Amino acid sequence: MRVFKSLSLKISVSIMLAVALIFAAIILYNYFISRDLLLKNVEDNVKNLADGSAQKIEKVLEASAKIPQNLSYILGASQYSADELRDLLELIVENNDEVFGSCIAFEPYAYDTDSLYFAPYVFMTDSGPSFKYLNSESFNYFDEAWYRIPKESLKAGWSEPYFDLGGGDILMCTYSVPFFFDDEGQDLRGIVTIDISLERLRDYVESIKAYNNGFAFVISAEGTFITHPLEDSWIEQNVFQLAEDRDYDVLRKAAKDMVTGGSDFILYDTPIIDGTTWLYYTPLPSSGWSLSLIIPEDEFMADLYELNRDLLLIGIIGFVILLIIVIYISRRITKPLTILAQAAIEIGSGQLDAPLPAIKSKDEIGQLNASIRKMQVELKNYIQNLRETTAAKEKIESELQIARDIQQGIIPKIFPAFPERDTIDLYAILDPARDVGGDLYDFFFIDDDHLCFTIGDVSGKGVPASLFMAITRTLLRARMDMDIKVNEVIEIMNNELCLDNDNAMFVTLFLGILNIETGRIVYCNAGHNYPYILKNNGSVEELKGTHGTPLGAMPDIGYGSSVVHLENNDTLMLYTDGVSEAIDTDENQYTEGRIKAKLAEFKGEDPETIIKQLIGDLNLFVGEADQFDDITMLVINWQKKEDAADE
Repeated sequence: MRVFKSLSLKISVSIMLAVALIFAAIILYNYFISRDLLLKNVEDNVKNLADGSAQKIEKVLEASAKIPQNLSYILGASQYSADELRDLLELIVENNDEVFGSCIAFEPYAYDTDSLYFAPYVFMTDSGPSFKYLNSESFNYFDEAWYRIPKESLKAGWSEPYFDLGGGDILMCTYSVPFFFDDEGQDLRGIVTIDISLERLRDYVESIKAYNNGFAFVISAEGTFITHPLEDSWIEQNVFQLAEDRDYDVLRKAAKDMVTGGSDFILYDTPIIDGTTWLYYTPLPSSGWSLSLIIPEDEFMADLYELNRDLLLIGIIGFVILLIIVIYISRRITKPLTILAQAAIEIGSGQLDAPLPAIKSKDEIGQLNASIRKMQVELKNYIQNLRETTAAKEKIESELQIARDIQQGIIPKIFPAFPERDTIDLYAILDPARDVGGDLYDFFFIDDDHLCFTIGDVSGKGVPASLFMAITRTLLRARMDMDIKVNEVIEIMNNELCLDNDNAMFVTLFLGILNIETGRIVYCNAGHNYPYILKNNGSVEELKGTHGTPLGAMPDIGYGSSVVHLENNDTLMLYTDGVSEAIDTDENQYTEGRIKAKLAEFKGEDPETIIKQLIGDLNLFVGEADQFDDITMLVINWQKKEDAADE
């Protein structure tokens, strides 16, 4: 026993010396090396925080910008009454939380030949949407930057921050989109806008916290402070002017990088926080803005300094105490720990009912024994819950697959669709971005000579969009008849889709009827993308013309129609914006221009080949980027009958 105690003492002393050396090495390592590791970790954390926040802001800006972009197409194609314009603006403001206000400002005498000004404006107040006309000599909106700049450039874009005195009377930024009398985009009719409240944006940016005293701010594409933690007077300052006033080269270089879409993590000296600070900035591409975070070095290094100090103190005290205690408790803890270790091995191998020793002590060994017992019970419950969760997940996935199969089942997908008819050949594809989608296409014969065909795109995605799509297709099948015109069918469908449409969903739709004997098409375009006609000589024509707004947006709207005659072997190609707006990893869009260019290469090809080659080129363009919208195409080729050609 005396020999054992001597050996135990030697082992204990050796262990303590080893612990002391390791502890000293850890302190030195933390002191000389951990700073760089901590700084890299802080950079990653700040980058994740800033990039995540930037993505949230970017989604709001992109979603907001789409509203006036879509509205510009509608305003350029139709004439609305003042009440209809007001209803449309109120619908936008009420159903888009990120939008503070929206305005449709017309050129002089463009809306009313007797009125120089005409600019209905709806903005949100605490009590709900408020309406006014920006039509007065005291508020000449023609001189406002949000009107003047897009008028001169004929391009959409975000304004610099400003206080909208006489309009919404708040600090805001405006996204302006010009709309035109003509389809060529040359004869300006007016400017349609949406306003984003900088108060809301500032509240969100101020909620982005990096440590205790860190803060975030946003600058515009021209370097103006959009948000800043100090007084509102900073809004009027420019980051370039600030760099010049302080003669600060680091800020000067960073500002140039910010406004050109750069991103970096650099040392930065700010008068707001004492001591060394770091600056991280990242772009907001859709607006050209930049989000920046400033963090004090003392705060994120404080834990490291305190840790080294505490480790040294604890090491000295602990070394003395442990040297005394280790010798005493080494034998006492060995045997029960061995038993517990063996039991833990059995539990780890899957024997959850492995027996544990009866330890009545309330020390660490007893707590460990109780913890392992508790772990046995929790592992059993966890495995049972995991089985149930897995079964529920599989059930949900199965139901979504069934929903996808049902959706795919209600659209025609057997090709060739009409093998007994020589005059037409068609092919279509619908590839939803999720399990189910909101795109649709359909085609069917009304009588022996007239083929009805359609393609549409429901706002939104997922199950709600798929249900709206199914309702739209059902209404079309129920209402289509040779005794009713295509525009009248559209008007009926629009009114029925507006009923109980609490989610404010809508669908863009192109509806046409093809006389397969003559090649004559009567069609109505309700806010959908323009189709293309691939002529027999290889040229490609765009079937322009919009006859009304998307269905479901507003009831009791009149729609028009147009007629086009196909020539022998002409091919009509229809698609949804999931094709033209597909993006690659650099967020570049596929565009209508590329569709038109590719169609010109498909002279003489059948519809199935055209669609498959377009899908192949689209996949090559997108690469590894995720599909964010449904992809739908419908291609129809018309051949004149030989006896008709002889005549």
